[in-house]
Amino acid sequence: MIRYFDLLRARPHFRNLWLARVVSLTGDWFNTIAAVILISRYTDSGLAVGGLFLARALPPFVFGPLAGIVADRFNRKYVLIAADLLRAVIVLGFLWVDRPERAWLLFALSVAQFTVSSFFDPALGAIIPGLVAEDELITASTLSSTTWSAMLALGAVIGGATTAAFGARAALIIDSLSFVVSAMLVFSVAYAPRGGRHTAHGNPWAEFLAGLGYVRENPKVGIVTLVKAMGQVGSVDIVAAMYAERIFRVGEDGALTLGLMFAFFGVGAVIGPLIGNAVGVRTARNLQLAIIAGYLCLPFGWLIIGLAPALPLVLVGVTLRGMGGSINWTYSDVLLQLSTPDKFLGRVFALDFGLFTLAMSASVWFTGAAIDRFALDPRAVAVAFGAGSLVPLTLWAISTRALRMGEDQKPIAETV
Repeated sequence: MIRYFDLLRARPHFRNLWLARVVSLTGDWFNTIAAVILISRYTDSGLAVGGLFLARALPPFVFGPLAGIVADRFNRKYVLIAADLLRAVIVLGFLWVDRPERAWLLFALSVAQFTVSSFFDPALGAIIPGLVAEDELITASTLSSTTWSAMLALGAVIGGATTAAFGARAALIIDSLSFVVSAMLVFSVAYAPRGGRHTAHGNPWAEFLAGLGYVRENPKVGIVTLVKAMGQVGSVDIVAAMYAERIFRVGEDGALTLGLMFAFFGVGAVIGPLIGNAVGVRTARNLQLAIIAGYLCLPFGWLIIGLAPALPLVLVGVTLRGMGGSINWTYSDVLLQLSTPDKFLGRVFALDFGLFTLAMSASVWFTGAAIDRFALDPRAVAVAFGAGSLVPLTLWAISTRALRMGEDQKPIAETV
Protein backbone atom coordinates (compact mmCIF):
# COMPACT_ATOMS: atom_id res chain seq x y z
CA MET A 1 0.00 0.00 0.00
CA ILE A 2 1.18 3.52 -0.72
CA ARG A 3 2.87 5.03 2.30
CA TYR A 4 1.01 7.71 4.23
CA PHE A 5 3.03 10.69 3.07
CA ASP A 6 3.16 9.35 -0.47
CA LEU A 7 -0.62 9.24 -0.47
CA LEU A 8 -0.82 12.86 0.68
CA ARG A 9 1.57 13.89 -2.09
CA ALA A 10 -0.17 11.83 -4.77
CA ARG A 11 -3.72 12.87 -3.85
CA PRO A 12 -3.73 16.68 -3.33
CA HIS A 13 -7.49 16.91 -2.89
CA PHE A 14 -7.47 14.24 -0.22
CA ARG A 15 -4.54 16.11 1.33
CA ASN A 16 -6.58 19.32 1.53
CA LEU A 17 -9.47 17.42 3.12
CA TRP A 18 -7.02 15.89 5.59
CA LEU A 19 -5.55 19.30 6.45
CA ALA A 20 -9.06 20.64 7.04
CA ARG A 21 -9.62 17.76 9.42
CA VAL A 22 -6.37 18.53 11.25
CA VAL A 23 -7.37 22.15 11.80
CA SER A 24 -10.98 21.59 12.87
CA LEU A 25 -10.14 18.69 15.18
CA THR A 26 -7.49 20.74 16.94
CA GLY A 27 -10.14 23.35 17.62
CA ASP A 28 -12.61 20.68 18.76
CA TRP A 29 -10.38 19.68 21.65
CA PHE A 30 -9.97 23.30 22.72
CA ASN A 31 -13.78 23.36 22.87
CA THR A 32 -14.01 20.09 24.79
CA ILE A 33 -11.53 21.12 27.47
CA ALA A 34 -13.16 24.54 27.86
CA ALA A 35 -16.70 23.15 28.05
CA VAL A 36 -15.80 20.48 30.62
CA ILE A 37 -13.98 23.03 32.77
CA LEU A 38 -16.93 25.45 32.60
CA ILE A 39 -19.55 22.82 33.47
CA SER A 40 -17.43 21.52 36.35
CA ARG A 41 -16.81 25.05 37.62
CA TYR A 42 -20.43 26.18 37.55
CA THR A 43 -22.20 22.94 38.58
CA ASP A 44 -19.65 20.73 40.43
CA SER A 45 -21.67 17.70 39.33
CA GLY A 46 -20.59 14.48 37.64
CA LEU A 47 -24.13 14.08 36.36
CA ALA A 48 -23.95 17.54 34.77
CA VAL A 49 -20.71 16.56 33.03
CA GLY A 50 -22.51 13.47 31.78
CA GLY A 51 -25.37 15.69 30.61
CA LEU A 52 -22.92 17.80 28.63
CA PHE A 53 -21.58 14.76 26.80
CA LEU A 54 -25.13 13.52 26.24
CA ALA A 55 -25.94 16.87 24.64
CA ARG A 56 -23.02 16.23 22.30
CA ALA A 57 -23.79 12.58 21.64
CA LEU A 58 -27.55 12.42 21.08
CA PRO A 59 -27.98 14.78 18.08
CA PRO A 60 -26.07 12.52 15.66
CA PHE A 61 -28.38 9.66 16.57
CA VAL A 62 -31.54 11.76 16.23
CA PHE A 63 -30.51 13.47 13.01
CA GLY A 64 -28.43 10.63 11.57
CA PRO A 65 -31.13 9.35 9.18
CA LEU A 66 -31.60 12.83 7.68
CA ALA A 67 -27.84 13.43 7.60
CA GLY A 68 -27.30 10.23 5.63
CA ILE A 69 -29.91 11.23 3.08
CA VAL A 70 -28.31 14.67 2.73
CA ALA A 71 -24.87 13.08 2.22
CA ASP A 72 -26.25 10.82 -0.54
CA ARG A 73 -28.43 13.47 -2.18
CA PHE A 74 -26.20 16.56 -2.29
CA ASN A 75 -22.58 17.29 -3.12
CA ARG A 76 -20.72 16.09 -0.04
CA LYS A 77 -18.10 18.83 -0.36
CA TYR A 78 -20.66 21.57 0.17
CA VAL A 79 -22.29 19.69 3.03
CA LEU A 80 -18.90 19.75 4.79
CA ILE A 81 -18.39 23.48 4.13
CA ALA A 82 -21.86 24.42 5.37
CA ALA A 83 -21.37 22.39 8.55
CA ASP A 84 -18.03 24.06 9.26
CA LEU A 85 -19.34 27.61 8.82
CA LEU A 86 -22.43 27.02 10.95
CA ARG A 87 -20.33 25.58 13.76
CA ALA A 88 -17.95 28.56 13.60
CA VAL A 89 -20.90 30.78 14.54
CA ILE A 90 -22.47 28.46 17.12
CA VAL A 91 -19.37 27.96 19.27
CA LEU A 92 -19.02 31.71 19.81
CA GLY A 93 -22.20 31.45 21.89
CA PHE A 94 -20.22 29.58 24.57
CA LEU A 95 -18.58 32.92 25.41
CA TRP A 96 -21.82 33.95 27.16
CA VAL A 97 -21.34 31.29 29.84
CA ASP A 98 -19.72 33.29 32.63
CA ARG A 99 -21.85 32.44 35.70
CA PRO A 100 -23.81 29.48 37.12
CA GLU A 101 -27.13 30.92 35.95
CA ARG A 102 -25.97 30.60 32.35
CA ALA A 103 -24.65 27.06 32.62
CA TRP A 104 -27.74 25.83 30.74
CA LEU A 105 -26.34 27.49 27.61
CA LEU A 106 -23.57 24.88 27.57
CA PHE A 107 -26.19 22.19 27.01
CA ALA A 108 -28.26 24.15 24.47
CA LEU A 109 -25.28 25.25 22.40
CA SER A 110 -23.75 21.77 22.52
CA VAL A 111 -26.98 20.35 21.10
CA ALA A 112 -26.88 22.93 18.30
CA GLN A 113 -23.19 22.35 17.55
CA PHE A 114 -23.46 18.59 17.40
CA THR A 115 -26.70 18.67 15.44
CA VAL A 116 -24.69 20.37 12.71
CA SER A 117 -21.80 17.94 13.26
CA SER A 118 -24.19 15.04 12.64
CA PHE A 119 -24.32 16.16 8.98
CA PHE A 120 -20.53 16.50 8.76
CA ASP A 121 -19.41 13.02 9.79
CA PRO A 122 -21.43 10.86 7.33
CA ALA A 123 -20.43 13.17 4.48
CA LEU A 124 -16.76 12.91 5.48
CA GLY A 125 -16.81 9.11 5.63
CA ALA A 126 -18.63 8.90 2.30
CA ILE A 127 -16.46 11.39 0.41
CA ILE A 128 -13.13 9.63 0.99
CA PRO A 129 -13.67 6.78 -1.53
CA GLY A 130 -14.26 9.46 -4.19
CA LEU A 131 -10.83 10.99 -3.57
CA VAL A 132 -8.59 7.89 -3.45
CA ALA A 133 -8.27 4.53 -5.20
CA GLU A 134 -9.67 1.36 -3.62
CA ASP A 135 -6.22 0.01 -2.77
CA GLU A 136 -5.51 3.26 -0.91
CA LEU A 137 -8.55 3.04 1.36
CA ILE A 138 -6.79 1.47 4.36
CA THR A 139 -4.12 4.17 4.25
CA ALA A 140 -6.68 6.95 3.76
CA SER A 141 -8.98 5.69 6.51
CA THR A 142 -6.04 5.18 8.86
CA LEU A 143 -4.92 8.75 8.21
CA SER A 144 -8.44 10.03 8.81
CA SER A 145 -8.94 8.18 12.10
CA THR A 146 -5.41 8.70 13.41
CA THR A 147 -5.74 12.39 12.59
CA TRP A 148 -8.63 12.49 15.04
CA SER A 149 -6.42 10.69 17.52
CA ALA A 150 -3.31 12.80 16.94
CA MET A 151 -5.29 16.00 17.27
CA LEU A 152 -6.78 14.60 20.46
CA ALA A 153 -3.26 14.07 21.76
CA LEU A 154 -1.90 17.44 20.61
CA GLY A 155 -5.11 19.44 20.86
CA ALA A 156 -5.87 18.17 24.34
CA VAL A 157 -2.45 19.14 25.65
CA ILE A 158 -2.42 22.50 23.89
CA GLY A 159 -6.07 23.10 24.70
CA GLY A 160 -5.56 22.19 28.34
CA ALA A 161 -2.48 24.42 28.61
CA THR A 162 -4.22 27.29 26.78
CA THR A 163 -7.32 27.02 28.95
CA ALA A 164 -5.21 26.88 32.10
CA ALA A 165 -3.09 29.87 31.02
CA PHE A 166 -5.58 32.13 29.21
CA GLY A 167 -9.00 30.82 30.21
CA ALA A 168 -11.89 29.15 28.44
CA ARG A 169 -12.75 32.22 26.33
CA ALA A 170 -9.47 32.04 24.41
CA ALA A 171 -9.95 28.33 23.75
CA LEU A 172 -13.47 28.90 22.41
CA ILE A 173 -12.39 31.69 20.05
CA ILE A 174 -9.64 29.45 18.66
CA ASP A 175 -12.23 26.71 18.09
CA SER A 176 -14.44 29.08 16.08
CA LEU A 177 -11.54 30.19 13.91
CA SER A 178 -10.55 26.58 13.26
CA PHE A 179 -13.91 25.88 11.61
CA VAL A 180 -13.45 28.86 9.27
CA VAL A 181 -10.00 27.67 8.19
CA SER A 182 -11.35 24.13 7.72
CA ALA A 183 -14.13 25.40 5.45
CA MET A 184 -11.59 27.25 3.30
CA LEU A 185 -9.51 24.10 2.88
CA VAL A 186 -12.53 21.94 2.00
CA PHE A 187 -13.54 24.55 -0.59
CA SER A 188 -10.25 23.88 -2.41
CA VAL A 189 -11.07 20.16 -2.78
CA ALA A 190 -12.12 19.16 -6.29
CA TYR A 191 -14.88 16.62 -5.80
CA ALA A 192 -17.85 15.69 -7.94
CA PRO A 193 -20.31 12.94 -6.95
CA ARG A 194 -19.92 9.89 -9.16
CA GLY A 195 -22.88 9.90 -11.50
CA GLY A 196 -24.13 13.22 -10.11
CA ARG A 197 -26.56 13.21 -7.21
CA HIS A 198 -27.00 9.71 -5.91
CA THR A 199 -30.71 9.68 -5.14
CA ALA A 200 -33.80 11.19 -6.63
CA HIS A 201 -35.41 14.14 -4.89
CA GLY A 202 -38.26 12.01 -3.67
CA ASN A 203 -39.63 11.18 -0.26
CA PRO A 204 -36.80 11.38 2.32
CA TRP A 205 -38.54 8.72 4.40
CA ALA A 206 -38.53 6.37 1.41
CA GLU A 207 -34.82 7.07 0.88
CA PHE A 208 -34.12 6.33 4.53
CA LEU A 209 -36.05 3.07 4.32
CA ALA A 210 -34.13 2.14 1.17
CA GLY A 211 -30.89 2.54 3.12
CA LEU A 212 -32.19 0.36 5.95
CA GLY A 213 -33.37 -2.16 3.37
CA TYR A 214 -29.86 -2.38 1.95
CA VAL A 215 -28.42 -3.07 5.41
CA ARG A 216 -31.12 -5.64 6.16
CA GLU A 217 -30.39 -7.47 2.91
CA ASN A 218 -26.64 -7.42 3.61
CA PRO A 219 -26.15 -8.67 7.21
CA LYS A 220 -22.37 -8.56 6.89
CA VAL A 221 -22.64 -4.78 6.49
CA GLY A 222 -25.16 -4.59 9.32
CA ILE A 223 -22.82 -6.34 11.75
CA VAL A 224 -19.97 -3.97 10.90
CA THR A 225 -22.19 -0.97 11.69
CA LEU A 226 -22.34 -2.29 15.28
CA VAL A 227 -18.57 -2.40 15.86
CA LYS A 228 -18.20 1.14 17.20
CA ALA A 229 -21.39 0.94 19.27
CA MET A 230 -20.43 -2.32 20.98
CA GLY A 231 -17.17 -0.79 22.17
CA GLN A 232 -18.93 1.90 24.19
CA VAL A 233 -18.73 0.15 27.55
CA GLY A 234 -18.04 3.04 29.92
CA SER A 235 -17.32 6.68 29.13
CA VAL A 236 -13.65 7.64 29.09
CA ASP A 237 -14.71 11.31 29.00
CA ILE A 238 -16.64 11.15 32.28
CA VAL A 239 -14.05 9.02 34.04
CA ALA A 240 -11.29 11.40 32.91
CA ALA A 241 -13.26 14.42 34.15
CA MET A 242 -13.82 12.78 37.54
CA TYR A 243 -10.18 11.65 37.86
CA ALA A 244 -9.06 15.20 37.03
CA GLU A 245 -11.41 16.78 39.55
CA ARG A 246 -11.35 14.31 42.43
CA ILE A 247 -8.37 11.94 42.31
CA PHE A 248 -5.33 13.34 40.47
CA ARG A 249 -6.01 17.08 40.35
CA VAL A 250 -3.18 18.94 38.59
CA GLY A 251 -3.54 22.52 37.34
CA GLU A 252 -6.46 24.91 37.72
CA ASP A 253 -9.68 22.88 38.10
CA GLY A 254 -7.68 19.79 37.07
CA ALA A 255 -7.23 21.15 33.53
CA LEU A 256 -3.73 19.70 33.12
CA THR A 257 -4.76 16.24 34.32
CA LEU A 258 -7.75 16.28 31.98
CA GLY A 259 -5.57 17.39 29.09
CA LEU A 260 -3.01 14.66 29.79
CA MET A 261 -5.65 11.92 29.98
CA PHE A 262 -7.21 13.02 26.69
CA ALA A 263 -3.74 13.35 25.17
CA PHE A 264 -2.62 9.83 26.10
CA PHE A 265 -5.93 8.46 24.89
CA GLY A 266 -5.10 10.18 21.60
CA VAL A 267 -1.60 8.70 21.53
CA GLY A 268 -3.08 5.23 21.92
CA ALA A 269 -5.62 5.94 19.22
CA VAL A 270 -2.82 6.98 16.85
CA ILE A 271 -0.58 3.97 17.37
CA GLY A 272 -3.34 1.33 17.43
CA PRO A 273 -4.14 1.19 13.70
CA LEU A 274 -0.52 2.01 12.80
CA ILE A 275 0.55 -1.19 14.57
CA GLY A 276 -2.23 -3.08 12.81
CA ASN A 277 -1.10 -1.80 9.43
CA ALA A 278 2.54 -2.57 10.20
CA VAL A 279 1.82 -6.25 10.89
CA GLY A 280 0.13 -6.61 7.52
CA VAL A 281 -3.64 -6.12 7.57
CA ARG A 282 -4.34 -6.83 3.89
CA THR A 283 -7.61 -8.77 3.59
CA ALA A 284 -11.16 -8.43 4.88
CA ARG A 285 -10.48 -11.36 7.21
CA ASN A 286 -7.38 -9.60 8.58
CA LEU A 287 -9.50 -6.52 9.27
CA GLN A 288 -12.03 -8.59 11.21
CA LEU A 289 -9.30 -10.28 13.28
CA ALA A 290 -7.72 -6.89 13.96
CA ILE A 291 -11.05 -5.73 15.39
CA ILE A 292 -10.94 -8.69 17.80
CA ALA A 293 -7.51 -7.44 18.91
CA GLY A 294 -9.02 -3.98 19.33
CA TYR A 295 -11.75 -5.35 21.57
CA LEU A 296 -9.08 -7.13 23.65
CA CYS A 297 -7.44 -3.79 24.44
CA LEU A 298 -10.60 -2.40 26.04
CA PRO A 299 -10.88 -4.54 29.21
CA PHE A 300 -7.14 -4.37 29.89
CA GLY A 301 -7.16 -0.59 29.52
CA TRP A 302 -10.09 -0.13 31.89
CA LEU A 303 -8.59 -2.46 34.51
CA ILE A 304 -5.31 -0.56 34.53
CA ILE A 305 -7.17 2.76 34.86
CA GLY A 306 -9.20 1.46 37.78
CA LEU A 307 -6.35 -0.17 39.68
CA ALA A 308 -3.61 2.41 39.04
CA PRO A 309 -2.16 3.98 42.22
CA ALA A 310 -0.67 6.97 40.39
CA LEU A 311 -1.42 9.18 37.38
CA PRO A 312 1.38 7.82 35.12
CA LEU A 313 -0.09 4.32 35.30
CA VAL A 314 -3.57 5.73 34.64
CA LEU A 315 -2.14 7.23 31.46
CA VAL A 316 -0.90 3.78 30.41
CA GLY A 317 -4.41 2.39 30.79
CA VAL A 318 -5.92 5.31 28.92
CA THR A 319 -3.42 4.73 26.09
CA LEU A 320 -4.41 1.06 25.80
CA ARG A 321 -8.11 1.96 25.85
CA GLY A 322 -7.48 4.47 23.05
CA MET A 323 -5.64 1.86 20.97
CA GLY A 324 -8.57 -0.54 21.04
CA GLY A 325 -11.20 2.02 20.16
CA SER A 326 -9.18 3.42 17.26
CA ILE A 327 -8.40 0.01 15.77
CA ASN A 328 -12.10 -0.81 15.73
CA TRP A 329 -13.09 2.60 14.34
CA THR A 330 -10.53 2.55 11.52
CA TYR A 331 -11.03 -0.99 10.31
CA SER A 332 -14.82 -0.97 10.57
CA ASP A 333 -14.77 2.16 8.37
CA VAL A 334 -12.64 0.37 5.77
CA LEU A 335 -14.93 -2.67 5.78
CA LEU A 336 -17.95 -0.42 5.19
CA GLN A 337 -16.22 1.52 2.41
CA LEU A 338 -15.19 -1.70 0.66
CA SER A 339 -18.56 -3.42 0.90
CA THR A 340 -21.11 -0.62 0.39
CA PRO A 341 -22.14 0.87 -2.98
CA ASP A 342 -21.40 4.59 -3.25
CA LYS A 343 -25.08 5.52 -3.52
CA PHE A 344 -25.72 4.07 -0.04
CA LEU A 345 -22.49 5.15 1.68
CA GLY A 346 -23.90 8.28 3.30
CA ARG A 347 -26.85 6.44 4.83
CA VAL A 348 -24.75 3.48 5.96
CA PHE A 349 -22.23 5.77 7.64
CA ALA A 350 -25.08 7.73 9.23
CA LEU A 351 -26.48 4.48 10.65
CA ASP A 352 -23.01 3.45 11.81
CA PHE A 353 -22.40 6.78 13.54
CA GLY A 354 -25.95 6.97 14.88
CA LEU A 355 -25.67 3.59 16.59
CA PHE A 356 -22.31 4.63 17.99
CA THR A 357 -23.69 7.87 19.42
CA LEU A 358 -26.73 6.11 20.90
CA ALA A 359 -24.46 3.61 22.67
CA MET A 360 -22.11 6.39 23.74
CA SER A 361 -25.04 8.42 25.11
CA ALA A 362 -26.22 5.48 27.19
CA SER A 363 -22.66 4.93 28.39
CA VAL A 364 -22.23 8.60 29.32
CA TRP A 365 -25.49 8.65 31.28
CA PHE A 366 -24.70 5.41 33.09
CA THR A 367 -21.16 6.49 33.95
CA GLY A 368 -22.27 9.89 35.24
CA ALA A 369 -25.11 8.37 37.27
CA ALA A 370 -22.90 5.66 38.74
CA ILE A 371 -20.29 8.16 39.91
CA ASP A 372 -22.56 11.02 40.95
CA ARG A 373 -26.02 9.76 41.85
CA PHE A 374 -24.91 6.45 43.37
CA ALA A 375 -21.69 7.91 44.83
CA LEU A 376 -19.48 5.15 43.43
CA ASP A 377 -15.72 5.55 43.39
CA PRO A 378 -14.59 6.32 39.79
CA ARG A 379 -11.86 3.69 40.20
CA ALA A 380 -14.37 0.97 41.05
CA VAL A 381 -16.49 2.03 38.08
CA ALA A 382 -13.47 1.70 35.77
CA VAL A 383 -12.81 -1.84 37.00
CA ALA A 384 -16.45 -2.75 36.37
CA PHE A 385 -16.15 -1.40 32.82
CA GLY A 386 -13.15 -3.66 32.33
CA ALA A 387 -15.26 -6.70 33.13
CA GLY A 388 -18.13 -5.46 30.99
CA SER A 389 -15.85 -4.96 27.98
CA LEU A 390 -15.49 -8.74 27.66
CA VAL A 391 -19.07 -8.86 26.33
CA PRO A 392 -18.50 -7.06 22.98
CA LEU A 393 -15.29 -9.04 22.47
CA THR A 394 -17.25 -12.28 22.73
CA LEU A 395 -20.13 -11.07 20.56
CA TRP A 396 -17.86 -9.90 17.74
CA ALA A 397 -15.86 -13.13 17.73
CA ILE A 398 -19.07 -15.18 17.53
CA SER A 399 -20.60 -12.96 14.84
CA THR A 400 -17.63 -13.04 12.49
CA ARG A 401 -17.37 -16.80 12.79
CA ALA A 402 -21.11 -17.43 12.35
CA LEU A 403 -21.45 -15.30 9.21
CA ARG A 404 -18.12 -16.41 7.73
CA MET A 405 -17.27 -12.82 6.95
CA GLY A 406 -13.73 -13.74 6.08
CA GLU A 407 -14.50 -15.84 3.02
CA ASP A 408 -12.96 -13.24 0.70
CA GLN A 409 -9.19 -13.42 1.13
CA LYS A 410 -8.31 -11.18 -1.82
CA PRO A 411 -5.66 -8.67 -0.70
CA ILE A 412 -6.87 -5.08 -0.47
CA ALA A 413 -3.37 -3.75 -1.06
CA GLU A 414 0.15 -4.97 -1.58
CA THR A 415 1.71 -3.58 1.61
CA VAL A 416 0.57 -1.56 4.57
